[in-house]
Amino acid sequence: MNRRDFIKVSGAIGGGLLLTINPAFTVDAKTLVPLADEIGNFLRITPNGDVFFHFVKHEMGQGVSTAMAQIIAEELCADWERVKIDFPLADMKKYSAGFDTGGSCTIIYQWDMLREAGATAKQMLIEAAAQQWNTIPENCFAENHLVINKSNSQRLNFGDLATAAAQLPVPKNIKIKDPNEFKIIGKPKKAKLVPAIVTGSLQYGIDVHLPGLLYAVIERCPVFKGKLKSFDASKALKVKGVRHVFSTKPIAGLQTETPYMPHDIREGVAVVADSFWAAQNGRKALMIEWDEGINGERSTSDFEKFAEQRALHRTDPTGYTGNENAVSDVSHVRKTLRASYVFPQQLHSCMEPLNCTAHVRGHTCEIWMGSQAPNLIVTELARLFNWKEDDIKVHLFPSGGGFGRRYYPDMAHEAAFISKTAGDVPVKMLWTREDDHRSNLAHLFQHMEYQVALDKDNQLFAWYEKELRTYMWGARYQDPALPYMAYEVPNIRFDFEYIIDEELTHSSAWRGVVSHGRSYSECFIDEIAAELKKDPYELRLSLLKQDRDVFVGEGNYVSGTRLRNVLKLAAEKAGWGKQMGGGRGMGLAVIPYGGSYCAVVAEITITTEKHLIDRITIAVDCGRVINPLGVENQIVGGVVWSLTALFHGGHPIKNGRAVYTNFHQNKLLRMDECPPMEVHFVPTTEDRPGGVGEISSTLGVPAVLNAIFAATGKRIRRVPISLEDIIPG
Repeated sequence: MNRRDFIKVSGAIGGGLLLTINPAFTVDAKTLVPLADEIGNFLRITPNGDVFFHFVKHEMGQGVSTAMAQIIAEELCADWERVKIDFPLADMKKYSAGFDTGGSCTIIYQWDMLREAGATAKQMLIEAAAQQWNTIPENCFAENHLVINKSNSQRLNFGDLATAAAQLPVPKNIKIKDPNEFKIIGKPKKAKLVPAIVTGSLQYGIDVHLPGLLYAVIERCPVFKGKLKSFDASKALKVKGVRHVFSTKPIAGLQTETPYMPHDIREGVAVVADSFWAAQNGRKALMIEWDEGINGERSTSDFEKFAEQRALHRTDPTGYTGNENAVSDVSHVRKTLRASYVFPQQLHSCMEPLNCTAHVRGHTCEIWMGSQAPNLIVTELARLFNWKEDDIKVHLFPSGGGFGRRYYPDMAHEAAFISKTAGDVPVKMLWTREDDHRSNLAHLFQHMEYQVALDKDNQLFAWYEKELRTYMWGARYQDPALPYMAYEVPNIRFDFEYIIDEELTHSSAWRGVVSHGRSYSECFIDEIAAELKKDPYELRLSLLKQDRDVFVGEGNYVSGTRLRNVLKLAAEKAGWGKQMGGGRGMGLAVIPYGGSYCAVVAEITITTEKHLIDRITIAVDCGRVINPLGVENQIVGGVVWSLTALFHGGHPIKNGRAVYTNFHQNKLLRMDECPPMEVHFVPTTEDRPGGVGEISSTLGVPAVLNAIFAATGKRIRRVPISLEDIIPG
């Protein structure tokens, strides 16, 4: 692919420069591999000098739109205050995989493309200025939204040059900045969208209004895998404003055509009305009989007992190094330590309830919603209704929280089906808070089994880990894998087993995905330290080797050096090793995620009346930092997320039904529960950015649990915790 295929230029309507580029690339070192054809309307410079960055990822509060704008503004040499963020139509044919947002990968995959886009636009502006001044481009340079003539200091604003630049061919050779020249990248910037959020001018999917719009709610089966037996809509249809009542059974069930994101749509009854209030009242008037099936007799305690019993049976190893059976090698093993940890399912708790507006017109469909993966919406609607993908149009909005839940296209399934069945009318389908708690997808369940063998010299001889999990993505995540750690142990074995068929609600991605349960390994390391009578910090350092990259399967390596660096910085800033009085303790945890590394130290005080986290100290190595303020917000927010799971989390099921029905039961961490937090960046030689959206969300739990043991001597192996778990005595 040459540059002309990669970047295309045209004049914008009303004049200016319109840059069209292709972000659908995977990044391998510094090589760009094209995956799809061009994407349009990416960068626009208007005649008045405004720079519009057409943001093609999903903004759900994580601030990634600001970080991406910083990268392109840096290479463009733009005035940061003149850069604006815009949301284009999600044209799948043009944008291909460019919209996909998840896995803390956005900046990682967009880094090279954004830099090249900004540098290309800058070069074209310089060439336009050189032509106007009758000089060569080498005599000109760009700075702070201006192109300047080196010879006589003449200046032209970007807006003055945009239209002329649009007439030029794409330059064959461009030069990106040396990092030492950065003036915007690496500087703390407030999120660009905050003023619009505060004033209410930023539109979300839930704000959409169309002429003739109807509203819909769905009464879904309260029991996972339950069936709709019968319903009587006569009373509902008498409610003023109610237009239609019908079953959603034709689109219900497990959707597996997208194998890496399977999702379940519960059977239910849709009520369509002139207003949301009328739809709600119509739903309340429904008479429904459900066939709850076997799950109607089961509860969380039943499921967890099943998982506990299943964990006792060894399966073939998913991956191992050394001797796969070394943990039971009696000729070398002096003592074996064992522990079981449980991380239950969690609710996503998005501030903006799930919603989707759809308008079907025969074999065409328009969708309005906030989505992390509009590409899945298009492919799934095309499959479900036998439409052409080109006839499906998605209007993409930011969302009030995604956390992985908005990756799934089921909201669009339901809305499109309702619009079609109701007579090809525009319909806004809304989930209530109660819907969100009672019948939504939830985070996966994990049961972790750990076993470590000590030899006659009290050295770690073998590590055995087994994970039982209720979620899968597809074949590529079933490749041989090892525990996601870099601790040096001669023999390591990892067993893995799916228990999807037994779960009581459908599992899905949650911020941090599978790392929550796996981060319990940091608690088990502390258990080993206690057995060996070693300081937990010193034990970790001894097991992490400098300049040692450890293969953990699935093509991934974990750096011992970078783990050591975050561990050392967090311990130093927290004052690890200082004298602690009665009822006080410190705990730490360290983990890699998304090409980044993070360590958390929790300091707590426990009395007979309360448990209190005094301070959280965090060290992070995320490679090249684009926006320190944005990264700090993400890291702190992730720990808050983790502490919510620690104190208030879980998704208990009783007789097949969710126990929590709203935020009065599914509590989130309150301000008075949130401890002071410090975020420190490890100096790094890494030139590329890593992911930060999910790395800290798994670390609050093990760090605090380890601190509780240090303070009380009590070992807790599941969340959420209660006061009774930790009060001495």
